[in-house]
Amino acid sequence: MRFDPPVHFRTRKALANIEIAGLVIPKGAPLVLLFAAGNRDPRRFIHPERFDPNRGDSQHFGFGGGPHYCLGASLARLEAEAALTALAARLIDPRLLEDPPPYRHGASLRGPDRLLLGIGGAH
Repeated sequence: MRFDPPVHFRTRKALANIEIAGLVIPKGAPLVLLFAAGNRDPRRFIHPERFDPNRGDSQHFGFGGGPHYCLGASLARLEAEAALTALAARLIDPRLLEDPPPYRHGASLRGPDRLLLGIGGAH
């Protein structure tokens, strides 16, 4: 979710005047929140360009935040952990047949167009 979230950005409106780094964003101004950029901020994450499934610090914007935090985030995490654990226990020598996999076009909702895996046997 941190490395390559399915939702890279969302739009909002400023609910009040907001001052950031000496600039004022006026109330009502349209905003584009770049979750993917925040998830790779080197001031926040050590080696942000690396995919590391054992990374201890996983506070990312993948499920939004504040009043827009995803209500299903806890369930999604439990389901993903259960599914990936069961899959990992059953697959023998899994490998990507297309590395990297081809991605869907568009920046708002991203993800692989397809994910072809080889299992077991010779490479």
